[in-house]
This record gives sequence, structure tokens and C-alpha cells, in this order.
Amino acid sequence: MENENIKCSQCNTTYNKMFLLGKQGNIDTCPICGGNMVDVAQEDEHKDWITWFYYGFKTNNGKSTSLRDKPIDLDQHGDMYFLIKEFKAPPENNPGGLEAVKDVLRTYIPDAFIYSEDKNPIIRCPKCGSKEYTLMNKGYSLFTGFLGSGRVKRVCNYCKKEF
Repeated sequence: MENENIKCSQCNTTYNKMFLLGKQGNIDTCPICGGNMVDVAQEDEHKDWITWFYYGFKTNNGKSTSLRDKPIDLDQHGDMYFLIKEFKAPPENNPGGLEAVKDVLRTYIPDAFIYSEDKNPIIRCPKCGSKEYTLMNKGYSLFTGFLGSGRVKRVCNYCKKEF
């Protein structure tokens, strides 16, 4: 028999689905804290999934976004970012990679990371979120010589991170 229990993702209170349907008419929100309800059977199926964080940039009203597997300290960087959605998805090294994570995110936010063909995505520094960067050729290295010297790297004008 299928497990008929669901659990709140915030306060971890477990309820019977039929009880919630009879009590409040839906099974989407927790009657105690208002958090999202998660099917216990579905949660057990994806024990290897990790928590992902989908952020929006305040400078562009959330139209530019960032997907991260580690949270951003909003106390420190709250002037640049705001959290749009926290969700569970497979790690990036699983089959399907980051596209599998984006597919899970699209179950919550259907238009996430869907770009129109005439609009290119905005490239941002993964460290500070700046849109200002310089393209530079990789040069000679003492360790690798000229290997990879013809490739281009981006260097953030703000924090000097290479990406």
C-alpha cells in the first residue's frame, strides 16, 4: 500500500493526506507553519538529492538569476541577491548534470533558465555577480607551457576572479 503521509519541509511535521484534505481542502501548505508539504514516499526516493538555491539579482529585478548548490550569505550580499526558491535536486555530478537540476527547478518555476533565441543570457561573475569582465588570452605557464594558451578566459573587473 502506498504511503499516504506527507511532511512539512520547514517544521518536519507529518500528516495524513486525507486528514489535510478534509481539514483544509488542500495538501500544499502546512497548517502549523505555512511551509510546503513534501510527499514522504517521494522524499525517500531521492535521498541523494541536495538542496539548491535559486537567486535573483536585485539590480535587474530578478530577471538575471543564479543557481547555486551552496547558500549565499544574504546578510553580507543581500544588497545584490535575493532568494527566489530553495529546492531539492540531484547533485551536479549526477547524469544530466546542471540541466537535470534546472528541469527540477522548472517544476516550481516554469520559465526558469529558458532564454528566447534572440536574447543571450547575461554572463556574470560566479563570485560577486558583476556583469563587467574582460576577455583575455591564456598565456604561457611555467607548469603547463603553451598548453591551453590559445583559449580565452574571463576576468571579473570587480573582484579579479578568473572564470
